[in-house]
Amino acid sequence: MGSERTLDHRESIKLRVKQIVSSHWEIIISLAQSKKYDVQAVRDSFPPEKAWSEMQGDFFCYLLYRPISFWITPWLLNRRVPVMAVTLGAFCIAVTMVMVAAGGGRFAWVGVAVLGFTYHVLDCVDGNMARTLGQSTRLGAILDGTVDMIFWCLLLISLGFLVDRSGTTVFGFHAVSVSLLLCVLLLLNRQTRDNFAVQNATQTYFKPEKPDSIRAADWLMMIVTGLEFVYVFVIALAGLIGRLDWALMGIGAYVTVICIGALWMTFSKAAELDSTTSSNGPR
Repeated sequence: MGSERTLDHRESIKLRVKQIVSSHWEIIISLAQSKKYDVQAVRDSFPPEKAWSEMQGDFFCYLLYRPISFWITPWLLNRRVPVMAVTLGAFCIAVTMVMVAAGGGRFAWVGVAVLGFTYHVLDCVDGNMARTLGQSTRLGAILDGTVDMIFWCLLLISLGFLVDRSGTTVFGFHAVSVSLLLCVLLLLNRQTRDNFAVQNATQTYFKPEKPDSIRAADWLMMIVTGLEFVYVFVIALAGLIGRLDWALMGIGAYVTVICIGALWMTFSKAAELDSTTSSNGPR
């Protein structure tokens, strides 16, 4: 009886080992034969409501960088590059950009423009990857938003360094100080808008659903609010003609006007909501 139990125990162990080996082989085969992503799969992950949201706030991103990102995303997905790696890679590009501007030579503007363009594309790519894989997370969204704000500030500071080193400037030695002031206006604009959205569960002036027909005023709003995505082209053109100070002047004027306009619209919307609620409503 004891020998029979020993044999049964050995057979049980052998069976278990076979099951484990078989399971591991199935995993290996599954990985080898995993789904290959293509451009259409990435496009399908970008729903109409997401496209409409991007059109309203980031029109030139939707027009220029998003189409390019659709072609790059499958290549990274099929090589199992982690989404987080792309986000951190974009952050490294943003940091490198300001280093190039601060320590670069005569043609540092080329590096800033190219790195800025690359960042915009990768910023679209990591979102594409997360949606295609179904891996969108709150942590990822917060990290992406934080890196995005860092990039915009570093881009403005990079332009300040470029102007300081261009030798032809109406700002004297204060170009970097001007760029830092623009960073403050940028952050003030974003922070006020985000606070409004959190407190009221709605956007200030963005429409949640795409209308049947887009009015001319809405087209103008989308174009104007999305102009920040052409900064890199403005820097490239200004560097080419040797007038980077003009780029800082133009971008500075735009940031100031957008900040004032956004604050006015946000406070006006808040006042409008207050007027339609009872005395016990949110204030």
